[in-house]
Amino acid sequence: MKRIIFFLQLLWFVPVSAQDPFRAYLSSVPEIVSVIGDTLTGEGAEAIVTRKITFTSRNGANTVYAVMAFPAREGKYPGMLFLHGGGSRAEDMLGRVQDYARRGYVALAPDLPGICGNGKTPHSTGPWKSRPNGEAPRFDLANGPESSTLADAIVAGLEAFNLLRSRPDVDVKHMGITGFSWGGYSTTMLTGLLGNKVQAAYSVFGSGFYDLGSFWKEIIAQLPEADRKTWLQYFDAGRRAKNIKAPFFMEAASNDTYFWPEAVMATLGRIKGEKNLVWGPNINHKQIPGGGKMQELYFDYYLKGKGQPFGKVEAKPGKKHVTITVRMPKGITVDSVMLYCAAPSADWQHKKWTAVPAQKSGKKYVAEIPAGSDHWFAYVGDSRGVALASLMHGPELLLPVK
Repeated sequence: MKRIIFFLQLLWFVPVSAQDPFRAYLSSVPEIVSVIGDTLTGEGAEAIVTRKITFTSRNGANTVYAVMAFPAREGKYPGMLFLHGGGSRAEDMLGRVQDYARRGYVALAPDLPGICGNGKTPHSTGPWKSRPNGEAPRFDLANGPESSTLADAIVAGLEAFNLLRSRPDVDVKHMGITGFSWGGYSTTMLTGLLGNKVQAAYSVFGSGFYDLGSFWKEIIAQLPEADRKTWLQYFDAGRRAKNIKAPFFMEAASNDTYFWPEAVMATLGRIKGEKNLVWGPNINHKQIPGGGKMQELYFDYYLKGKGQPFGKVEAKPGKKHVTITVRMPKGITVDSVMLYCAAPSADWQHKKWTAVPAQKSGKKYVAEIPAGSDHWFAYVGDSRGVALASLMHGPELLLPVK
């Protein structure tokens, strides 16, 4: 009981301080320092311009490289911000940025200082670049919140979003953010910080609440108490999630090395508005098959008004069976309904998830939990290739806070 009360205290912790390292940058539009190159490709409606730039960040302390692409044809288009993962860079997102431009978006991906690989970002500069790669600088609070290289990363993300939003060809009422791994974390952070400026967010295994269950749990636990409280207050994406206003989708991996179910569940529980998710069963830090297409459908619906929304999946345990409720939009049918179950293991990465087909029972589905299982979730595929899941159930997992 004490453990649950402690967790709930963490969930309801509200950061309020004038020392917030991001407050001054919420509306900051950076200056473009250089245009490294423009390239026109394609013809007709699919003609796009790919532009590579650098912009100032954090009051000129950093220079950040970014790739963007946009339709060559004049008009107003939704804006999309892409955020790379740890050790990656903006250039690695170029293909996705161009794909979205061809589909009628203005898309931008920046280097994220302190998250990107230092040795692969020749156009991005700043004090952060002289610090070692790896986790330590992200949790360094020796001189306050500004010491963490995550301050550089999130400020660069905020300013990239504001730069994108400032373009005359961008429809500021239709802005989306997506990212992968540390970029998924950044997606959750930025969506919480930017509030109503974001209209749709899709985070690929990027939760908050690292202290509850993540690769970084022990690093946080070993920080001096004052530093630990400061890091959780300012840099924990889960504690920012209460301010998320946009529809939010979490693509999590059941066996992820970095973002464990405890953290994913707590982050979702913090979001008060529209939210949805999928667990990639028996997947460790890889996007599910069809995940890229799901992102396209998701953003087309919320930012363009095209297609249908995703369905919703709920699962409730009974004495002998789990009852699964599936709600699909008009014209979309259910292809499959499974209950994924796993027995206890030493850690999440070694869980073996077994699929139990659910049987139709009236308007719902039922499935029996195999003996010896300690965790389970419902998993549904629809006629578009979209995969959805229920919350995960089992020991140490908190249901969303109402």
